[in-house]
Amino acid sequence: MKSEYVKYGVYFLLAALFVMFIQLYFPSPINWERNFNTQNKDPYGLYVFNNELPTLLKDQKITKTALTPYEYYIDSLKINNSSEKTFLVIEDAANFDVISAEKLLEQVNKGADLVISAENFYSGFATILDTLLLKTDKVSQNKLYFVNNSFSKDNFITKDNYNNVFLVKNPNNHTAIAKLDYELAFIATKFGKGTIYLNTTPILLTNYYLLNKENDFSGFTEGFATVIKKKNVVWFDSNYNSNEREENNSLLRVLFKNKSLRFAWYTLFVSLLLFVFFYGKRKQRIIPIIEPVKNTTVEYVETVGNMYFQENDITQLLQKQIQFSLYFIRNNLKISTQKIDTDFKDKLQQKTLASTSDIDAFVQFVQTFNTHQKYTQQQLIQFNQLLEKLKINYGKFRK
Repeated sequence: MKSEYVKYGVYFLLAALFVMFIQLYFPSPINWERNFNTQNKDPYGLYVFNNELPTLLKDQKITKTALTPYEYYIDSLKINNSSEKTFLVIEDAANFDVISAEKLLEQVNKGADLVISAENFYSGFATILDTLLLKTDKVSQNKLYFVNNSFSKDNFITKDNYNNVFLVKNPNNHTAIAKLDYELAFIATKFGKGTIYLNTTPILLTNYYLLNKENDFSGFTEGFATVIKKKNVVWFDSNYNSNEREENNSLLRVLFKNKSLRFAWYTLFVSLLLFVFFYGKRKQRIIPIIEPVKNTTVEYVETVGNMYFQENDITQLLQKQIQFSLYFIRNNLKISTQKIDTDFKDKLQQKTLASTSDIDAFVQFVQTFNTHQKYTQQQLIQFNQLLEKLKINYGKFRK
């Protein structure tokens, strides 16, 4: 038993060493997924922008929250001074539902500003577009420039050839901030006492573009920051590490957040499953073979028959045989035995194909049988022979 545990322990240790070797000597592949995560240093994360924004907005107070706008505004104390707030959302539609959109529209109507930068506008983002009578469309354009030429560099070439733009129903209601060639990619729209800023190129805020040495994209970040004018900024960031959500402190969240720990967890889980499968298969208890209950009906009938035969009570034996014969005719031949008449004899002859004389002899014996009369063994034998001719076999081992 102990030797098997040692063997499995050695296998697991070798597997762990092999995984460590791969992790140490082989570089991890670059993750090009567009995660827009403020804690992520991948090319399309927002780690650099997250660190640079306080510098660009040095005279303003930035408050980050992992809650949805609706959850954030459940606390009535946070609703005060809406006119002094700018709400910032960057590619976080999963954390921006319809109810949250309606709640922010109420605050913008009271004087707050709302800045949304997203490639695709769905869920709560779609509610914002519908309210402003806007639609989006994908076009083959990748040259973005600011309408206002006051920035150090006003032309930016995106890596993607296809980008989303806004389609406006009434151009007079919207102000163009930046365009993709001649299509609107960054607009401002008055809503009540506040302003809503919408942008379709959050990709230019990611690490890849901000750290690009060949092309300087910092001008777009500076231009993007200029629309954030209010002194209090509330940034809705679902990746923000805070104690606002209980699940942020869970052990599994820490494991799955780190790639190496996540891989180690999966390796441990799969190893345990393999161990349980193979070890349990070898140590499974042998299932005993249970014999089915034996049918002793025939033996019982033989015993009872022999008992009657030994007592030499021919009359009682004949009575039992007549009862079993009539039972056989009712259940197997499907002939009623309530009236033993001509109709009964005709049906019995059709089913058994016996001669008329045998049928008459059987019927006569049954009708004239008297339990008070003493019958001989010869009569018992003759009645048995008669049953054989009529093919009345109510027992395989009938004597």
